[in-house]
Amino acid sequence: MYRVLIALVGTVCPIIAAAVQFSGSQTGPTTWTYNLTYDPLDNYSICQADTTITVSGLTGVTTAGGPTSTDMPAPALVAVQLAWTPQVLNGGSTVVWTHVGPGTGNFSIPIHVNGFTISSNAKSGSAPFVTSGFALDAGCAPPTPRDISGVVAGPVAAPTSQLTPIPTLSLLSLVVLAIALAMTAAFFMRRKS
Repeated sequence: MYRVLIALVGTVCPIIAAAVQFSGSQTGPTTWTYNLTYDPLDNYSICQADTTITVSGLTGVTTAGGPTSTDMPAPALVAVQLAWTPQVLNGGSTVVWTHVGPGTGNFSIPIHVNGFTISSNAKSGSAPFVTSGFALDAGCAPPTPRDISGVVAGPVAAPTSQLTPIPTLSLLSLVVLAIALAMTAAFFMRRKS
């Protein structure tokens, strides 16, 4: 009896403990790249129409890109895995990737979706992220939702080497300044004599 109970707990606990994973790092002077991992049997958009990954607390994001590759073993589902649409919101401080509809295939192995990107001239730091819509294909009551939150690398602070532009004078301003200086010099020369 105890052996059956221990085997049952050992079988169920890893499934309950597993969840999606979202990680990233700065991969270029102005680029951060992120990877998503579905643990076994993870899916998305089961309990709601779409699934999102939101990274916030960012600075100066100009563009974001969807994933570029996956190790999905089912060729028919490769395009589905790459169908994440990015949006840059709130003046470049938030990036949201959205996937409409389900489609991981509920594999018993981890599946990776790689190459989500953010571009900015800001310095790297820790940015909070949250997911919404990940779940097991087993109904929507807990513990099937698999949403996570945490921090990832991201562009979060204005660059310290940012140069302040020096104002320049127009040609007309330079001519007026030259005339004013010449008139001032002439005034002092007359006064001297």
